[in-house]
Amino acid sequence: MKKSDTTVKAKESGLFVILYDLFRSIKLTIFLLILLAILSIIGTLIAQNASRSEYIQRYGIGLYEVLNFFNLFDMYHSWWFSGILLLLVINLIACSIQRFPGVWSQISRPPAGLEDFMLKALPYVERVQVESKDDAKADENIRTYLKKKFGNPIQFETESSFTLFSEKGRFSRLGFYITHLSLLIILIGGLLGSLFGFRGHVEILEGGAVNQIFLHVKGEDVSKPIDFSVRCDDFNVTYYDLRSQEKQVKEYISQLTILENGKEMLKKTLRVNHPLHYKGLAFYQSTYGNVHEITLGINRNGKERTYLKAHEGVIVPIPGSDTFIRVLQYAPQVHNFGEGVQVALFKPNQEPQPFWLLKNFPKFDEKRGDQFFLTLEGVTSKEYTGLQVTKDPGVWVVWIGCGLMILGLIVSFFFSHQRVWVRIPKDPGGEIVLAGSVNKNRMGFEKTFGELAEGIRSLRKQ
Repeated sequence: MKKSDTTVKAKESGLFVILYDLFRSIKLTIFLLILLAILSIIGTLIAQNASRSEYIQRYGIGLYEVLNFFNLFDMYHSWWFSGILLLLVINLIACSIQRFPGVWSQISRPPAGLEDFMLKALPYVERVQVESKDDAKADENIRTYLKKKFGNPIQFETESSFTLFSEKGRFSRLGFYITHLSLLIILIGGLLGSLFGFRGHVEILEGGAVNQIFLHVKGEDVSKPIDFSVRCDDFNVTYYDLRSQEKQVKEYISQLTILENGKEMLKKTLRVNHPLHYKGLAFYQSTYGNVHEITLGINRNGKERTYLKAHEGVIVPIPGSDTFIRVLQYAPQVHNFGEGVQVALFKPNQEPQPFWLLKNFPKFDEKRGDQFFLTLEGVTSKEYTGLQVTKDPGVWVVWIGCGLMILGLIVSFFFSHQRVWVRIPKDPGGEIVLAGSVNKNRMGFEKTFGELAEGIRSLRKQ
């Protein structure tokens, strides 16, 4: 082998060791957890997924561009936040791999008898000098006592003595790793939700149906089709029975139906905090309100008149032209001139300009001098239900991780690996040696070990 090849392999091995030492570092774990805590505080202080105009109004255009460059307005779905979570996953795996072999060797190590050299290493050792009238009966009582307190004892024999070994809680040493595994599962569930989940909204008129929702992406609502329809059969608002003029809402309820290929698949009464789940999507009762349906008159050349209906915020085409119209808002009173609506026309290669139409002044729009003028013919109001729509494929993964975490914490805090040896001489009148060890909760085991010694003394005196 050439010297250069050896040098390259040595460098690669050295780099691997450096990276492995970095990823298994507890300092890295603490740093990542503190960083996630700080980022969570920032995500709380900065409103997430608001509109661009709201951010510019709050922070100004310069600071907005900086914050938007670092994706701080949707930070929980950003690549760098997912990268931090992934780095924490690798760190936890590396820490577990480093310590697991030693713990597993302690768990899988076969039991052995009590040798003299072990007495110097075991933390709990006590000797009992007793004489018994019936050694066989006393030894059987000791065996029964150990089985009751720790577990079925295993016997090891030598020429001069036999040893009873008993233990309990061997697998409690894995509590730490169960907790680590639960954290990994929770982080993986969070990554799944961040990468493949979304949160959107939809508004459904009473009696209407929709087959798409809207996602808030970089300050804009982007439509996302779904492979079924949601119909709002009924919507009701109940109020508290108060004697004040101002009504306070008690509850609002939507009666929803899921439709697929024209067939009713599911009916659900939707209340606040009682969502509807279907095909991985969760629909939550979020808001409600009224939407106005505006009837407009389109007058051409003072002779031909057609009628057009449009809802607030919806862009519709004007028949027989290349122009679109959007009703911006309805007002019951416009500067003491009566009812009015603000609309905007969208024409090719022209900036839309908003203007008002007044019901009491039907010829008000003629002043624009366009090929047609508009009139406000009527207004009807309909209630709508506002639904929040979420998809989180990692939510069940997170719940599994939470269950494992509870199990791991219970095992870690309430169980310990306790081992005891009782060496009994075969010759009468000899010395009984008790020894024990525990991996945690030493004060509790010390009390148990003392009770065991006293119990054996009393048994040998019988």
